[in-house]
Amino acid sequence: MTKQEFLRLASRFPVAAALKSHEEIEIALNSDALLLFMLKGDAFQIKAFIEQAHKKGKAFVVHVDLVSGIGKDRAGIQYLHQIGVDAIITSRSQLVSAGHAEGLITIQRLLLVDDSALETGVRTIARAAPDIVEVLPGIIFPEIATTLQQLLPGPFIAGGFIRNATDVARIRAAGAILSSSSTFALWNRTSS
Repeated sequence: MTKQEFLRLASRFPVAAALKSHEEIEIALNSDALLLFMLKGDAFQIKAFIEQAHKKGKAFVVHVDLVSGIGKDRAGIQYLHQIGVDAIITSRSQLVSAGHAEGLITIQRLLLVDDSALETGVRTIARAAPDIVEVLPGIIFPEIATTLQQLLPGPFIAGGFIRNATDVARIRAAGAILSSSSTFALWNRTSS
């Protein structure tokens, strides 16, 4: 998958399904969400889910730092590429580099707990040059969007504490390409 294809999927449906269990993967596979973000689980049990996602025109993204069974190194990233993962999420710059080397889309997380985390995170992300930046907690994205857009090229995803369609609309209006949420109701077009 190319970055353009990823961005196209994000433009078609504004919420990525943030998954923490195999049961949630099943729900997401049958939802309107086109981007599935696996945040917990076992890497050796996901190949079948990746194949199902691809058959349904969805992309499968793995958070390398949080999913067990993956080496936090180039070999781990190679394994994910071999089983068909479309993109990786990480907070580690060296894994962004490994993802680029494997031709995967890279999403680097920026955890904003205070102003110093913003300064440090921006420097780290600028050096790593991921394809996409995920801002956490995502609910604050509208308040910091202008600052982030001046400091980093983006595009941006907002993840965390996004619980309703109003949150998604505010985040989208502030310039994020996507919200990532574990709220099932947001994974379908009829959500409110």
